[in-house]
Amino acid sequence: MLVKYTESKRQIAMGLLSTIDAFGSIDVVQQVLERYTKKNRQIYLERRNGTYIGLVLIVLETDCVVVERMAFIANEETVFNENEIFRSLLSIFPDRRLMGSLKTSAMIERFEMGQVDES
Repeated sequence: MLVKYTESKRQIAMGLLSTIDAFGSIDVVQQVLERYTKKNRQIYLERRNGTYIGLVLIVLETDCVVVERMAFIANEETVFNENEIFRSLLSIFPDRRLMGSLKTSAMIERFEMGQVDES
């Protein structure tokens, strides 16, 4: 289940963001948190059985949701968990299409192909 980021979840989000290699320092992680709490950028945390297992950084555009990055705790970075986040985003934003960044476009393509197979 996706939960929208709030300041009370800052430490959890910082821990998850620190698993992304490109965000190698605490200063970068804090900058990312600040950037994704303004305007059309948002952070959602994936919660399963009372534990936060991942997060997704998104940008809201007029007709789409751009999935910029995803991060998971150890052993939770699976296609199933990626797809759960994509399904949740589609239910939160039903009239917007999912789009990927350079880091996430292959994941979204795999998800969309699976959606066709599941129909």
